[in-house]
Amino acid sequence: MRNLYVTLLFAAAAAPSMAMADGGLSYSYLDPAYITTNVDNFDKDVDGFALRGSLAVTDQVFGFAGYSDQSTDIGGSSLHFTTLNVGAGYRWPVSTTADVYGKLGYVDEEARYRGNSADDSGFLLGAGLRGRFEQFELEGSVNYVDLSDSGNDTSLGLGARWFFTQTLAAGVEAQVGGDATTYGLGMRWNWGN
Repeated sequence: MRNLYVTLLFAAAAAPSMAMADGGLSYSYLDPAYITTNVDNFDKDVDGFALRGSLAVTDQVFGFAGYSDQSTDIGGSSLHFTTLNVGAGYRWPVSTTADVYGKLGYVDEEARYRGNSADDSGFLLGAGLRGRFEQFELEGSVNYVDLSDSGNDTSLGLGARWFFTQTLAAGVEAQVGGDATTYGLGMRWNWGN
């Protein structure tokens, strides 16, 4: 998976620095963030980082990938969680400033504690709405993840970004699931339309 991130970084560096049209949405971006997860019936937050990216393949089709690494300390040992997802999506413009999108992908999750590990994988389905108005972008989504051994979960995602330039934004996000809520604070670098 590391090769995918390297490929995304090189593609971003090689892409011409094109400004988006006013109000346009880009599906080519890199999105690093600090994230913290509050798990129900667990008294410690699980903190870490996420790195996500998307690459527009056509005007409607895009590929995406994401990796998160979070941990917390329990009894002097680190409880460590990693999540990896990769997939493709399709966008439907509903106006010049808003899109509805759908995505389908593969998910792999791993937990490690005191030399023991558990790994599970499955698929994700998502649907969302993005809208950009001047320098402000809002996003809402519904996401379903079905893992082979751990079962399934449906979550609601909310995000808001403020663009300092046509291509660089700071943002906040929340992902509210059945057993956990994840909050994030990050940056987004868009390129292309």
